[in-house]
Amino acid sequence: MKNSSRWCALVALAVFTLTGSIVYAGSGRSVPVMTAFTVKLDEAVRPERVANGAPFTATLKQPVEVDGRVMIPAGASAGGILSKESENSAEMELNSVFVNGHMYRITTEPVSLNKRASFRAGSTVTFYLLLSLNIDR
Repeated sequence: MKNSSRWCALVALAVFTLTGSIVYAGSGRSVPVMTAFTVKLDEAVRPERVANGAPFTATLKQPVEVDGRVMIPAGASAGGILSKESENSAEMELNSVFVNGHMYRITTEPVSLNKRASFRAGSTVTFYLLLSLNIDR
């Protein structure tokens, strides 16, 4: 019985890995893994001035499209978190996006910051989705 449970788990993992997304029954559309989220930062982000776990906010500069259909419009709000690695370096990643009044949790690839790669308010940063996002419409 344990072997069949493991087998089912492996098959589910393989299907998820190969398709890059999961669409739940009765749901809307799915944004696939590695989709780009290009945002404009609402405030400056400098590694030497941030605390570990500090939040930041941003606005989508470009719409997120899948198969020619806009899934998340330009101007949508997004939020993220900073992870301090050392005195002069940090990582930032998006963890939420707001679409049509609904907040969706997301996971993106982190973007590294260092003294030379600080961002001013209004800077454009591109993040890539690590887990698919299902948007109810």
